[in-house]
Amino acid sequence: MIALRLATVAAGAIMLVWILASAIRTVVIPRPERVWLTRVTFSVARVAANMAAGLSSDPVQRDRWLGMFGPVALLMLPVLWSLGAMVAYALVYWGIDGGSLLYALELSGSSLTTLGFVGADTTLLRMIAVSQGLLGLGLVALMISFTPSLYGTFSRREVAVGRFTVRAGEPPRPAEFILRLDAIGQLQDVGRRWADWEDWFVELGETHTSFPSLVYFRSMSPDRSWLSAAEASLDTAAIISATGMVADGGQADTMIRAGYLALRSIADFFDVEPELDPADRDQISVTRASFDAVLDKLEAGGCDLPNERDDAWQSFMGWRVNYDRSVLGLAQMVGQVDSHWKALPGTDGSAS
Repeated sequence: MIALRLATVAAGAIMLVWILASAIRTVVIPRPERVWLTRVTFSVARVAANMAAGLSSDPVQRDRWLGMFGPVALLMLPVLWSLGAMVAYALVYWGIDGGSLLYALELSGSSLTTLGFVGADTTLLRMIAVSQGLLGLGLVALMISFTPSLYGTFSRREVAVGRFTVRAGEPPRPAEFILRLDAIGQLQDVGRRWADWEDWFVELGETHTSFPSLVYFRSMSPDRSWLSAAEASLDTAAIISATGMVADGGQADTMIRAGYLALRSIADFFDVEPELDPADRDQISVTRASFDAVLDKLEAGGCDLPNERDDAWQSFMGWRVNYDRSVLGLAQMVGQVDSHWKALPGTDGSAS
């Protein structure tokens, strides 16, 4: 019996350490951490949201369901941590006291919530109960301090997305962005915008791997998405660089590199299929027909495209191959994020 009680105390202590490690690695540590409990929670919530969204034919309602599961799953984490801590302490109480398991659970719940409706019988139990009360307060304080930081990051991300959609439409399209800049005489100064997007991508890669729940936080509009904005901005820079329509494309090159490194880091965190080898760039999901359709629209709008189309296509493929699978894999994971290429001829949004 003594051996069983000692084993129960050890099991409770191990479970408590695991719960605390999950909370700290999810919220406190500012680096990519693959936390099993967090991943399972979001996976279950995503399946439930997809099932609910599939029951509706209204795209706005579907987007509302998909937009709910990220924040809801995030709020479920402290509940799961608290329940886990309650069970872990209950095992410790039972192992030390050897009395009723129901009493151990009641004492654990009373101590965690600091309500005090059940008293500890011994000094040792009271000391452990005090530590559990402090832990409960710590979990609450952790989420209170973490949530504003998370939503501050979300807000900064969405401001940049909103600015881009003002110029590129909802959903954003490279041709529309380029034509609007050309119409107001700002196309040659587009490099200044790429500098802002380079900063945006650097922050994106850091925050969306340190706090991966942000990947599932959707924009306010069904036609607006951080992922579609990321893809459209990278494709726009790649098209401008490939066609030579702007004299100095150096800033576009560094922005694209920052972008595909950020998307690849997020994709690697979620085990998305690795990118193609640059030698296999002709296997990207974008087809030549879709690319030519964009260039046709640009020429029809009065844009000058100095480079030959064959050369431009080869250059574009060389850029797109660096982030093609990241975009496709993350879009499938996030759900209902259509590529701007989908409406163009010859592209169905999947790898060709």
